[in-house]
Amino acid sequence: MGRGFRIARIFGIDVAIHPSWIFIFLLVTWSLATNWFPSGVYLWSPATTWTVAVVSALLLFVSVLIHELAHSLIAKAQGIPVRSITLFLLGGVSTIESEASSPGREAVMAGAGPASSLLIGLVCWLLGTAIDSPSVAHAVLTYLGVVNLLLGVFNLLPGFPLDGGRVLRSAIWAITRDFLKATRWAARAGNVFGYVLIGAGVIIAFSTRDLIDGLWFGFIGWIVVQASQVAYRQSRTESRLTGVSVRQLMTQPRTWVPGDITLRKAANDYFLALNTRCLPVQDDYGHLEGLVSVSDLQRVDQRTWGVDQVQDVMTPVDKLQTASPDDSAQETFRRLATTDADQIAVMEDGRLVGFVDRASVMRYLQIGADHPPHYVTPGDTGTRPPPMSDDPPPQESH
Repeated sequence: MGRGFRIARIFGIDVAIHPSWIFIFLLVTWSLATNWFPSGVYLWSPATTWTVAVVSALLLFVSVLIHELAHSLIAKAQGIPVRSITLFLLGGVSTIESEASSPGREAVMAGAGPASSLLIGLVCWLLGTAIDSPSVAHAVLTYLGVVNLLLGVFNLLPGFPLDGGRVLRSAIWAITRDFLKATRWAARAGNVFGYVLIGAGVIIAFSTRDLIDGLWFGFIGWIVVQASQVAYRQSRTESRLTGVSVRQLMTQPRTWVPGDITLRKAANDYFLALNTRCLPVQDDYGHLEGLVSVSDLQRVDQRTWGVDQVQDVMTPVDKLQTASPDDSAQETFRRLATTDADQIAVMEDGRLVGFVDRASVMRYLQIGADHPPHYVTPGDTGTRPPPMSDDPPPQESH
C-alpha cells in the first residue's frame, strides 16, 4: 500500500500513515469516549474521558505498528528487504519485497505478528488486573489487553492474506512443494472466510438491528475477499516471471519528449501519434530529466492541458524507481505492485535503456513463448521457458 505520509524510520524501515488511518483513529477515539469508557465504572469528567480515549487510540496503533514490525524484522533477518510499514484503515501492512524462501520461514514470518499482539495483550491484561479500578491506568491497560488479544486471535484465522492464512499457505506449501498451489488453496480459504464475515454482518444487521456492527463485519469480509483474490493473482503472475530478466520484458522508449511543451502537445504529437504510454523527458543536451506517462497526464484536469507543461507533471529523475536490465522481472513486478510507481526506469551505465510498467508485463505474459510455464518455487535457482498467459497482472489497490 502506498500514498501515505512518512512519520518515522525505525530499524531502517520507513513508517507511514495512509490518509484512511485518520478516519479510523477518529472513529476509535469517538467510540472509546462515548461508549467503551462511559459504559464501565469510569466516572470521569468529559475532558478526562476524551483525553484517555485519544491516548488509548494512539497506543492501539502503536500496538499495530509493533505487530507489523515483528513481521518486518523477521523478514529482514531472513535477508528479505522491507520497504515500508503503512498504517491504514484496517490496521497496518508491511511492504516486503519478496516471499520467504521456504515454508518454515514463511510460517515464522507470518506468525510473528499475531504472537507479538498476543504477548502485548497478555501483558497489558495482567498489568491491568493488578491495578485497582477505576484508575486511568486500569482503563487503558485493560482496553489494550482485550483489543490486542482479539487482534492476535483474529489474525490467526485461516483467511489469506491474513497471517493465519499465510501460516495455512506455508503448511500446504510444505506438503505439496508447490507454492502457487498453496497460494491458490489459501486464497480459497480466504474467500470462504470473507464470505462468512459478510454473512455474519447481514445476520447481525437484521437480527439485532445493529446496523453499524453489521456493516463493519460485512466491510471487513469484503476486504478479505478482495485481498485474497488480488494476492493470488499477483502470486500467479510472479510465478510466471520466475527466471525472467527485466531486459526480456522492458519497453524501449520510442523517442524523447521536451519538458517545456504543453500537455496537450505531448498528448497529441507524442503519446497518440506514437501509440505509447511512457516517454523519457530530456533537455536540449540529451540529459535525462525524468519520465512522463499517460497516467501523469490523466491526473491533471484536461482544461489546463494547454497551459501545464510536461515538466510540471513528470516524475523527476531523482525520484524514479530504477532497475538494471539483468534484474529479476519477478522482483521488479512486485515493486510495481507494492509502490506508487507507474513505471520503473531501466538504467544501464547511467543511461535510460527502457522502462517497465504493468502494460509491458501484460504484453510479455500474452506474447511469450508457446510453451506452458514451469513453476519454480521461491528460492529455487532453476530456469523455465518464457510463459504465456491471457491473465492480466493485478492492479494495485489502495
